[in-house]
Amino acid sequence: MNSAARVIEAVLLALAVSVCAHARQSSIETATAPPPEGRPPQGALHRMDSKLWEIKLSLELPDIHKNDAVGEALLVPVSILDTWWQVDPRSFRAKVLCDSVPVAPALTPLTVTQNRFGDSRVEIPLPHFIENRVYAEVTWIVESWSCHLDEDAAARIGWPTTWPQEVERWRQASPSIDPADPQIQALRSQVMQKLPAGTFPLHAAKEIVRTASRALLNADHREGHTSGVKTRGIPVWGVAQALSSNLGGEADVTCICVALLRAMGFPSRPVIGVIQNESKRKSSGPSERFSMWGEVFIPEIGWVPFDPDAIRGGISITHPLNRAWDGFGSDADFNERVPITHELDISKPKASDIGRTASYAALCRLKTKLEQPGQGPTDILIQTLIVSRGRGRGGL
Repeated sequence: MNSAARVIEAVLLALAVSVCAHARQSSIETATAPPPEGRPPQGALHRMDSKLWEIKLSLELPDIHKNDAVGEALLVPVSILDTWWQVDPRSFRAKVLCDSVPVAPALTPLTVTQNRFGDSRVEIPLPHFIENRVYAEVTWIVESWSCHLDEDAAARIGWPTTWPQEVERWRQASPSIDPADPQIQALRSQVMQKLPAGTFPLHAAKEIVRTASRALLNADHREGHTSGVKTRGIPVWGVAQALSSNLGGEADVTCICVALLRAMGFPSRPVIGVIQNESKRKSSGPSERFSMWGEVFIPEIGWVPFDPDAIRGGISITHPLNRAWDGFGSDADFNERVPITHELDISKPKASDIGRTASYAALCRLKTKLEQPGQGPTDILIQTLIVSRGRGRGGL
């Protein structure tokens, strides 16, 4: 184990010990410390100017009549330690109400479980006496950083002989993202024709994202609301359906970018979070909303963030690959994005909603996916609120 890994393991162990003192509020189970690749970014990629945010997810379930013999819990995927954000596991708090009556915290002890990849899930058990509606709130503190990419230094980095074990799973198919889809393979052929032999990874990744971000004729499809009001999650048609129908939203553009990067051999993954102060970038639209953007792993650097929506709208097909791109690797306002997870947990809508959208990237689900007779999967509504807690401390 190298020194960086030992430092991370020591930090997580210290946090876990500290959390034990707060057992009445929450507990955390930490497996092997996640590998250090890309955390923090290396070489040509830098993070700076961190900000602290408090995020609250309000979760509302429809009427439930639960058998006492069935153990049930709410699951919320939250990545604790990542390249561009870090969560204080001591900050997790939960509140549960059944039929508008608060449930004693001792009956719904919050648990945070982290696996060896650094992925985490918050689990809130539901009491056995549920008869009708359940309402829950989960809050935590996250520190997020801005990013800067030294384009000249990054452009000289060559291809690896092997990828780190940690990132291999982000080269495979995942829900709504299939790099083997024939439509993705057709886009791959287009990119191959544009890239000369010997193209370095950074420039290849930029061309892939540019091509993928422009693949949908109608990429501005919007359905429902986002932050500040109740929503099921981020509407996602998925790569196959979005490309075949030429209809989708920014989440679908992100999925297409991630799928094409994987098809070209790059590890790549989506990020689900909340964007704050988006009005700085666009003349209209909400100042806070659910969103999805992407990351691509570049050798000797780590996870480089990119905004497919910004690249699609701001980078022309003739923009040079050797120049900095707004939305790829460098963003002074990136610390106003509050990431939550990489886990794309797809939830199918009820039968009555199939005409509205294909599915949702949900930020909460039931552990056993309890179903209601004649109603299909339980439909969880989410409402978000993020509050600035000032400048970050450079690391929790």
